[in-house]
Amino acid sequence: MKISRIINKTAVVGVVAGLALTFSSKVMAEEVNGLKISGFVDTSLYESQYGDSSFGLDQVEIDIEKKIDGSLSLRADINYMTAMKDYSTAAGPEVEIQQFDDLVEQAYVTYNTKGIDLTFGKFNAPIGFELLDPVDMYQYSHALVFDYGLPTNLTGAMGSYEFNDMADISLYVVNGWDNNYDNNNSRTVGGRLGLTPFKGLNIGLSTISGKEGPTDDKLTVVDMDLTLKMVDKLTIGAEYNSGKDEGGAAAGEDAEWSGFMVMANYAATNDLSLTLRYDSFDDEDGTRFNSGMIEKRTAYTVAALYSLGEGAGFLLEYRTDESDEKVFDSGAEDSEASYAAEFTFSF
Repeated sequence: MKISRIINKTAVVGVVAGLALTFSSKVMAEEVNGLKISGFVDTSLYESQYGDSSFGLDQVEIDIEKKIDGSLSLRADINYMTAMKDYSTAAGPEVEIQQFDDLVEQAYVTYNTKGIDLTFGKFNAPIGFELLDPVDMYQYSHALVFDYGLPTNLTGAMGSYEFNDMADISLYVVNGWDNNYDNNNSRTVGGRLGLTPFKGLNIGLSTISGKEGPTDDKLTVVDMDLTLKMVDKLTIGAEYNSGKDEGGAAAGEDAEWSGFMVMANYAATNDLSLTLRYDSFDDEDGTRFNSGMIEKRTAYTVAALYSLGEGAGFLLEYRTDESDEKVFDSGAEDSEASYAAEFTFSF
């Protein structure tokens, strides 16, 4: 499972409200010798109710793109991401989680033929509502579904085709969840169907399935995401996620989980937007959360993003996470609140 860039992993960056500087706006790309170069710097101040507090350089990323003859393009996203600490286990914050994508987030070649994009290499998984990079986020933290129910990046081959303004499809064959090199002799397959039945509504139906790890347990996920923009300045997002890991639970039983997320973002002014999010994740067999316990978590998040100018902004987030087990503060508490301030600058 993936651990996102948030410092507190217990509830996917619990309540965050410090002072989140988020230089978020459209990335301003520069052309250098035919290369399109863009990127961002992401810094933050984080604090939880149990005393953990830190300034952090969370991520630095440089994206390089090159188009050749109109049909062939190259892209590489090079980034630095700090190791994150996992606060959701009884072992406490001394357990560090090193990010899989600490150097190369994406690197792929795309060839377009007859309207079909054929992509080879490592790319962001086309599944779910939330995106990976902080400048594409409505808040500082990711939802529980993003962290515990989905892959982050995939390495392999993908074909994508847009039928019209109402439908598009992506199909892929990859090494597995966040595996740059395959760790068995099987491949993982998946895809996403995007539907826009009318303007302002987009629905995504995704699935990914394959044998993961040396034990060859088959891991299958079904995910549905929805984006609704029917009211001026208001964006509503939702996601439902369900997964099964065959033989992944104790005594060789199947491990299953489910989760969902609902959020609303309102652009109060040209410079200020407000976000509310509620999400829940039910780890029915104790295999997804780092606590190793069978538990259900919920999270409530409030965030405010203020644009400081082109490519710059300031974000504040407050988040609270609750569990039906004592998994926070080194196993002493069943809830945690955290605060964060984030600053990102895109160029």
